[in-house]
Amino acid sequence: MSSGWKMSPKVLTLATAVLVVLLALWLVVIPAGGSEVRLIDVAAGTSVHRIGHDLKEIGVIRSERCFLALARLIHLRIRAGEYGFKRANLIQVLRILSVGRVYLHRILVREGDSIAQIAVVLGREKLADPARFRRATANQRLLSTLGVPAETAEGYLFPDTYLIPRRMGEEKIVALMVRRFFDKLPRDLAERAEKRGMSLNRAVTFASIVEREARAPEERALISAVFHNRLKRGMPLQADPTVLYALGRWDEKLAIKDLLIEHPYNTYRRPGLPPGPICSPGLACLAAAVEPAQADYLYFVTRKDGSGRHEFSKTLKAHENAIKRSKERAKVAKASLAKESAATPAVNETRRSPAASEAR
Repeated sequence: MSSGWKMSPKVLTLATAVLVVLLALWLVVIPAGGSEVRLIDVAAGTSVHRIGHDLKEIGVIRSERCFLALARLIHLRIRAGEYGFKRANLIQVLRILSVGRVYLHRILVREGDSIAQIAVVLGREKLADPARFRRATANQRLLSTLGVPAETAEGYLFPDTYLIPRRMGEEKIVALMVRRFFDKLPRDLAERAEKRGMSLNRAVTFASIVEREARAPEERALISAVFHNRLKRGMPLQADPTVLYALGRWDEKLAIKDLLIEHPYNTYRRPGLPPGPICSPGLACLAAAVEPAQADYLYFVTRKDGSGRHEFSKTLKAHENAIKRSKERAKVAKASLAKESAATPAVNETRRSPAASEAR
């Protein structure tokens, strides 16, 4: 006589149904993937089968067959583009693909960035070809359409955070950044610039130099005042950042021979403002360009005390004394750094710092 336990047909059916439901939940409802975004690039004409295979390969979905079955059920049509998924279930994956919600890359254009620097960032993220991007910023047809009153878009690519899809195209990226500039530009700035005898392009050019010179926010208007005062007196601006721009680099080391180069942007040799902006200025520097501080300063030099601030002077003699003090502080700082380096292990640190003038 057998003592084995037998499952009744009803219990077996119920258990099977529960397992099917749990499997369906696991395949369709419970999110797959990790905490990092997983990207898939869908080219035009790619089959649903191929897309399902690729999604399974990168861990976005658990079952290629389940994906294909639901895709057929909803008559899924997928637009070409790059898609990103992060802890998504199959229903969410299908929704993203069906509406063509392509992945947007977050790109930061910093205050003081030049076209060349922006091109490098876009190239690094594979959102644009750097050379084509630079050509697009000088496309006269495009600039005319966008209302840029200059030969290039330098200075008009507004510093901001952008969400850019892959394959947007260089001209559209330029248009996006320029339109952001005009959207953010205070409505009365052009009027305030005109009161000072400045066109919009001269104001942007002026602001771009202030942007590269000023490290301490509270000094923007003072630095602007120095340059306004020098222009009024017919003195050369002698702005180091304009020379660095001419040289195509942004490090702070300038040799005497650098100051002697023959270039339209060398404000040591050429009077007045350079032909155009040297970077993308922020709103604060645009405001400082048309509303300088009420001050009689004609010179400034970096204090070299770690504050990023400058010492301002009204006379050449006072400025020469300020330079001496700056050099003394630099020596003290260097000696102190040497002692610290000898006492502690070296730390590899990379940081961006805008160019600052050594002497005026």
